[in-house]
Amino acid sequence: MDRNDSVAQRVDAIATKDVSGWRKKAKWRKENRAWLKRSQAIALRVLRSLRSRKMSQKDLAEMMGVTPQHISKIVKGRENLTLETIAKLEAALGIALMDVPCYEERQRVCVSDESIFPHVQTAPQRTFEKRYSYSDSQEMTERVVCEQTNTAA
Repeated sequence: MDRNDSVAQRVDAIATKDVSGWRKKAKWRKENRAWLKRSQAIALRVLRSLRSRKMSQKDLAEMMGVTPQHISKIVKGRENLTLETIAKLEAALGIALMDVPCYEERQRVCVSDESIFPHVQTAPQRTFEKRYSYSDSQEMTERVVCEQTNTAA
């Protein structure tokens, strides 16, 4: 019994009295997992780009007009980046960090078969769908999807 008491006393002597915040930190990481993963991916791209360009974090900070401490936070992958910061990083490094999918605007257009086949008396209507796709360069391309739907006007 004497030995067990001495082990317990030694553990008590070296153990901290403060409660560890590991549960709170783990919960925070779980709640913020989605943006943390993206932030870490961006951090890796920034670090690789810096290495390939033989640039320092301080050089990048000067190019972006921010403090070196801010760049340090970014490359740790735990910074919730704003779109403004991402745009500055992309401009300074000449890389794309975030890809936004094309936006499609759809418009229904009804075309009567009379305009196609004027000799037909009771021409059914066909519905076509026009899609306007906007690419990154803001150019508009038009595609007409010619799938007949069973709609009557």
